[in-house]
Amino acid sequence: MMIRQTIRMLSNSMFILSESDTRQCFPVSLAIAANRKALASLRRGDDGGAVVPTRIGLPYPCRASTTTISSSASSASATSSCSPADWSLFKPAAYYPPADEGDDILMGMKLVSIRANNPAKFNKPTVPATTMLINAETGELSAIVAATYLTAARTAAGSALATELAFSGRPPTGGLTLVVFGAGLQAELHIKSIQHVVNINKLVIINRSLERAEQLKEMILNENDHPDLDSMTKTSIIDITIILLSNDREVQQAVEMADVIATTTNTITPLFRGEWLKPGCHINGVGSYTSLMQEVDDASVKRCEVLVDTIEALDVGDLAFLKDDDANFTGLIGDALIGRIKFGKRREVDHNIDCTFYKSVGTAIQDVFSAQCAVVNARKMNIGVDVQM
Repeated sequence: MMIRQTIRMLSNSMFILSESDTRQCFPVSLAIAANRKALASLRRGDDGGAVVPTRIGLPYPCRASTTTISSSASSASATSSCSPADWSLFKPAAYYPPADEGDDILMGMKLVSIRANNPAKFNKPTVPATTMLINAETGELSAIVAATYLTAARTAAGSALATELAFSGRPPTGGLTLVVFGAGLQAELHIKSIQHVVNINKLVIINRSLERAEQLKEMILNENDHPDLDSMTKTSIIDITIILLSNDREVQQAVEMADVIATTTNTITPLFRGEWLKPGCHINGVGSYTSLMQEVDDASVKRCEVLVDTIEALDVGDLAFLKDDDANFTGLIGDALIGRIKFGKRREVDHNIDCTFYKSVGTAIQDVFSAQCAVVNARKMNIGVDVQM
């Protein structure tokens, strides 16, 4: 009996959460709370506790590709003649809490891939992801969390926090108009997350295809029957309009009346013109992630005070303008969340800046915090599976 007890004590248990499990145990309210802490740990002074090493990337060329792949490839710069964006990225991160916070050390790694052919060929997500957590004390793998939904939720949570910062000190007198470019999972969670922190009474979905936008509209309308009791706004979106991206006139009209814009596409060309923006508009840009991609044009950036999740975001095509003139750049959202810098105030002293822009490319510290939060809540809800290793 003593031997069996010893073996049981030494056995390694690994916790597994599926995509459906994660959807159940990681609501918008928890995503925002977890990412408020995650992003606040990533600061310019490196004093927030986050450590995020450089990611490692492996390209995936199709069989017809003639691309030569270097064995030392470590960033998304190689291309394939078929799917130039197809990569698998390994993104480690750790959190070493400052002495005054008393939290546990967190360690983990996210594996995220981009496979352009997945939806059409396999009916799978374009960006499948998995996050692994490590028991910092023993060094053993402690949890595997399916993270396709988790990634979209943590990204949208960052945008919601930036939106909250942008409107801090100037609360809207009535409901706001939210314009979302895209109709996928990122668009869905951006709508829900932004609605969580500011009162949205009109939603415009702009997408290339009508069918997917209609599906998203129906999903949002169905949310009215199941309100988020943790929402800070307690409101439902009833007024929803769909516009095809090809309809230039209607896209312009939508942008002109937008209070908040979320761009959740993978376009390489800007989605709208900067001169269309209404003064005071806030933009969340999350779709582009390379120097060749650009959802938001230079004219928009010139009008905006810019906040980013990481310094790496400055290398994305949307922010190329800042390389020549960084007068619009404020800093990291982590510093804004702890009050070290102000965001959304520059319009008061610079009449050339009348909008705000949050650019996000994502960071593994968000994935580690989000996965840990999901695991803790899943255990409370008796969701997930323990596997003996």
